[in-house]
Amino acid sequence: MTTMLVTGSHGWVGTHICRLLAGQGHRVVGVGRRPQTMAGRYLQFDLHDAAAVDVALDEVRPDVVFHLAGATPQREPEVGRLVADCVGGTYSIGHALRTVARRYRYRPRLVLAGSSAQYGAVPWEQNPVSEQALPRPTGAYGHAKLAAEATAFALAADGHIEVVAARAFNHVGPGETVGTVAGALARRIADVAAGRSSRVRVGDLDAVRDFTDVRDIARAYLAMAQKGKSGDAYNVCSESGVAIRTVLDILLALANLDHSVVDLGADRGGIGHQVGSAGRLRGETGWTPRIPLRQSLRDLLAEHWSGPLRSGGETTKGAT
Repeated sequence: MTTMLVTGSHGWVGTHICRLLAGQGHRVVGVGRRPQTMAGRYLQFDLHDAAAVDVALDEVRPDVVFHLAGATPQREPEVGRLVADCVGGTYSIGHALRTVARRYRYRPRLVLAGSSAQYGAVPWEQNPVSEQALPRPTGAYGHAKLAAEATAFALAADGHIEVVAARAFNHVGPGETVGTVAGALARRIADVAAGRSSRVRVGDLDAVRDFTDVRDIARAYLAMAQKGKSGDAYNVCSESGVAIRTVLDILLALANLDHSVVDLGADRGGIGHQVGSAGRLRGETGWTPRIPLRQSLRDLLAEHWSGPLRSGGETTKGAT
């Protein structure tokens, strides 16, 4: 039985990957800062506590570590804290894993969750973005994630551990928070459909993003753990550009609403167009996304509203 340790196990992606791993018969050990309960074993400690990290990894001796913990672009903290979380946390878990690997003479693997924010604003004509694109982050989050990736690869340079790094594009699906564009739209539309609000305020609808269901992203991380090449980074994406306007249209249709409830704001800025290429991941692991965007959005909306949702030509009830 393979032992899989997941940092950030109760986060959005962490919850899905723990469920996937347990379903495939792996021994799953979750890690987080706060008290939690889960089906497998759970360890509570702070990744900034080097002694606690060393003790935990020495006891568990994981075959694979999925490092998902850290700040998110939606909850980007003060820059010092951001760097400490992304870079310091990666160093802490990677260094402890390397120490255990040397002590017990085995070669574990670290799967690092990175972000398409590492690429920054790539010119439209250079989309879809491949791993060969020169990273030019435009914000602190992208810089911190890029530095974390470099830190992980440096720790693996002498061959004691293996490291594969994901550069995941936009996630979507069940469990999504209101800090993301799809999560925010789903909540606002659910509020209107349920009578809790009368208007759906939106920002820039022309921005184009590459959405992948969070459950497919969990599958991609597992594929990287099993078949990825150590020392490589992999884009995790659908390779399909979708305007935010399309996301809005799908959610409105699912909730049986029209555009008369929409207030268009003036919010613009950030990256206008970003679509990835998943050719490396597909070619080396066989991974492809399975869940269509409409299903992802339907599952997301159902978490916010118990009313009838359209599915194809039929109307069904949402989650309670």
